[in-house]
Amino acid sequence: MLEELATGGAEGLLLIQDSVSCEGRTLLKSFVAASTQRGESVHVLGFDLPEEEFKAGFSTTVTSQLLYYDGFRDPLGWTGQGCGLTLDDFASSVLVARLTAATQGSSTVVLDSLSWLLLRLPFPHVCQVLAQLPRRAEVAGLKIRWIVALLHGDLHQPGQLEALHALAHVVVKVGPVPESMPGGDGAAHIAVTLHRKRGGKVLQKKEYFTVLPNLVLKCLGEVPEDGVAREEDAQVPATVDPAANLTFNLRLSEAERRAKEAVPLPYQFSEEKKSSLLQTTTSLGKIYYEPDAADDIDEEDPDDDLDV
Repeated sequence: MLEELATGGAEGLLLIQDSVSCEGRTLLKSFVAASTQRGESVHVLGFDLPEEEFKAGFSTTVTSQLLYYDGFRDPLGWTGQGCGLTLDDFASSVLVARLTAATQGSSTVVLDSLSWLLLRLPFPHVCQVLAQLPRRAEVAGLKIRWIVALLHGDLHQPGQLEALHALAHVVVKVGPVPESMPGGDGAAHIAVTLHRKRGGKVLQKKEYFTVLPNLVLKCLGEVPEDGVAREEDAQVPATVDPAANLTFNLRLSEAERRAKEAVPLPYQFSEEKKSSLLQTTTSLGKIYYEPDAADDIDEEDPDDDLDV
């Protein structure tokens, strides 16, 4: 599922949730590289790292397509230079004006990181900006396909994480691979992806992945439910017998089956009855009417006997 998302298989808000045990910025940068390969303009709102450190590892082709907004050097606007990104600039109207002034068409917006903003701005305000930004940008002529945000899960309360997960279209939780499991040598990681589609269908998948030195995402297969691939798993029958292990019998013996088939169904007619119903008659039907004593038959006024 991760490779499908990297190739543009969905749209909306994508959260990459990491923790102190497994960083998610490398996966974030792989999505950035994939967006540039699709020909999209990529707007990076950087708060956690300096611009040089964020761009480290990208090829010159990718860095030339990045539009970086520096919120790391002067996030409070103390220098007064006004060339960077400040906390006050994180509003849908201000962001739309900056993004549309730089480019038009299809684009990806990257937040590195969303946690930095959540720790310094009111939580409802951040959620409102995330929800309003794509709509306002589309009115201004900018199509935001993705908002890819890095979220440090162990810095926030569970209630805030649940609210953000409900707001997002895709949530990717990254974690380390235990040493006892295949790929537990540190090269691979585990991603639990939750994808809410527009039709309401929810898909969830747990898989191994790694990011190659050129920031290309590579999936290594799905993770078994218990994390251990056993040989007997392949011997599980493809179909399950619903009548097995019941306290009552759902099956019929051969004699019971023949007795059941010999009973005529109520909606099935015998051949004799079918032939009688299908016979045509040549006689014409007649209607005989005998008026009652109280009937007042008047040909000129048929409704004379009605009390109106």
